[in-house]
Parts: sequence; structure tokens; C-alpha cells
Amino acid sequence: MNTLKIIFAGTEYFSAAYLNVLITSSYKIVAVLTQPDRPSGRGQKIHLSPVKILSLHHKIPIYQPINLNDALFQNKILNLNADIMIVVSYGKIIPKKILNMFSKGCINVHPSLLPKWRGSTPIQSSILYGDKKTGISIIQMNDKIDSGEIIYSTECNISSKDTTKSLSLKLIKIGTRGLLETLKNIILNKIIKIKQNENYMTLSKKIYKIDALLNWNLHAEQLERRIRAFNPWPICHFTFKNVNIKVWEATIIPITEKKFSIGEIVCANQYGIQINTAYQILNLEKIQLPGKKIMDIKNIIISKKNFFKIGAII
Repeated sequence: MNTLKIIFAGTEYFSAAYLNVLITSSYKIVAVLTQPDRPSGRGQKIHLSPVKILSLHHKIPIYQPINLNDALFQNKILNLNADIMIVVSYGKIIPKKILNMFSKGCINVHPSLLPKWRGSTPIQSSILYGDKKTGISIIQMNDKIDSGEIIYSTECNISSKDTTKSLSLKLIKIGTRGLLETLKNIILNKIIKIKQNENYMTLSKKIYKIDALLNWNLHAEQLERRIRAFNPWPICHFTFKNVNIKVWEATIIPITEKKFSIGEIVCANQYGIQINTAYQILNLEKIQLPGKKIMDIKNIIISKKNFFKIGAII
């Protein structure tokens, strides 16, 4: 056996990058599972997942089950006679009955060094908590979330400038390479399985839009990490003079001045808008006003010099 018949389950842009690599490989994708189409945005238009768009382009059969426990759906999957299922950021728990359908099992590509940051937001969590490194883990799936045996793992450094977007791109690069290597080893029966140490397990929490509201009672370091972790979604923001302002980039100024109030604008010039926090100052460098493009502060401050007044409390 020198090839594999694959069912791919994924939804997001992160998933689509892996599907694209598999499409261009020698493996046969017999079907794709992706989340049902859902309305989003202001107009509540129906948006197709990135995985669905790619699958349509390559004429791959698509399944979008609402209920994975549905017997008719499970029978369809069984009749595809696939060797393996590959899951990458799918967004649904795969039932045990489906996991047991494949001779080579069901594997999951997870963007963290398991057992750290199990759950749905591992990339964001690694930035939020100031981790210096993360990575890709490929596991043999079981019926518990992200707890299967590790069959491949590789590390990736996190830079002090990394956003969820930039870190995702790094992880895609090493992860797609790792997936192809793992599939080759599965065919050659060269897989080594390592049990996860439950003592080191941490769980990443679901992120909501409300989490992106900047709270100046936090430390500047925590706020700066949030700005990077929530880029490209949900994007950190604050409201000032009834205007909702998105923050795309900021730095920390390691000064603690008790004479300033929390949330006070202490300086506003071409280098940034400096806001006092619970500890140290956060310097906003790239922001976005409603209906406008993302702009450097130096391109905004001249026209808005009377808006961001020193001494004002945000």
C-alpha cells in the first residue's frame, strides 16, 4: 500500500492550508467534512468555510452534517471505504463510532505542544500567556478532546511581535510538512505513540468578542499580548467619546507613574498614544477608526490632535 484514501475534516483557513497540501500530494481525498454554512457579518450573509470553498474548486465531495451521530450520515462515511480520517480545526467532536471506521485510525493536527493548550484556542492562548514556544502535535484521536497519543511533535518559537495570524502561518509551514511525514510513516508502519502526561495538561478557553474590550486596569504587558492574540479576530478595541476604536499594534513603555490615573492619556504624538494602565504605559501605534483603514498613529494624530487630548480618561 503506497497511498491512502483520506476523509478530511476541517473548517478554518488553518485547515484549508492542510487540505491544499494533501490535494497536491499523491493521496486521494475521497470526501471533506466541514461545518454547515452560517450567516455572519452585518448583513448576515451566508458564508462558506475556507475548506468548503477549496473543496468546491477541486470538486471534492462535501459533507456538512449538523449531527455527527446521525446513523444515515455515519453509514455514508462508512461506505466511502477510506483508510484514514485527518482532522484539522474542524470544530466538532468526532463520535467514537466514526473514529473506529478507519483501518489507519483518525488523526488530528493540533497547534500546540500537547498536553499544553488543549481545546479550541491554543494559538491565542500561547500568546496571551507569554509562552516563548509552541508547536504542532499530531495525535491518534480517541473520544476525549485532544487527549490521544502523540505520533508527531515539532516546536516553533514565538517572537515578541507574533500575532495569532503570523504564528498560524509559522505553524502551517511546519505542520503541513509534519503531516506529510506522518502519513508516510503510517504507510510504512513506523509510527511511535507517546502517551500525554496529564500532569502538564492546560486548557485553552473559548474566545468571545467581549474579551477584546481593552481594560486599562490590567497591566500594559497583558494588554499588549491581548492585542497580538486577538489579531485577526476579534480585534482589541476601546470606546472613547462614543467612538469605537480598534487597536492593531501597541508597545509597552516600562514607566510606572502614580501621578496618572488608570486609563489616562499621558502623551499623544507621532510615536503613539500613550495610556496609563494598572502597571506601566501602553503605547498605541496602529489603530482603526470606524469606516477607515488601519493607520499608523503618525498619520492620524495631526487630524485628531484635539481628539486624543493629554489628560483625558479613556
